[in-house]
Amino acid sequence: MTLIGYLFWGICLVAVIFTFFIEKKLGTTPPYKTEHQTLYDEMTKIDRTLVQN
Repeated sequence: MTLIGYLFWGICLVAVIFTFFIEKKLGTTPPYKTEHQTLYDEMTKIDRTLVQN
């Protein structure tokens, strides 16, 4: 491999490692749900438990 190849793959590897550690440090937040969505989720959970029993 030429010097350009080593440089290219080195930069790619550093970018992947950097994004992994930034994601690990900062983390992701759960998606924001409105009250309507939360109520719908709770109602479907109750409906599923009633159907299973």
